[in-house]
Amino acid sequence: MKDATCPYCGAEVEINHDDGYGYEESDQHQQECKCGKTFTYFTVIHFTYRTYKADCLNGGEHNYRKTDTYPPEFARMRCKECGDEKPLPANE
Repeated sequence: MKDATCPYCGAEVEINHDDGYGYEESDQHQQECKCGKTFTYFTVIHFTYRTYKADCLNGGEHNYRKTDTYPPEFARMRCKECGDEKPLPANE
């Protein structure tokens, strides 16, 4: 999938972001198409959110699991539902 369509020839164009160019939303950017014409574009960033149940935030129990951490002595207990962390119990 390409990023944009050339307004001159209709070709699908992959926007060139070398050295971070073209990410600023407030700036107008330029790029040349393979048809030889230069066009301008603005960058628009969209956010997508994924939601998950977190029963522990609604009166349920936390579902703590030991983190896979290296070195192991830095591992903690992390709730799979809400991300809450606490130290490992003394016996682990």
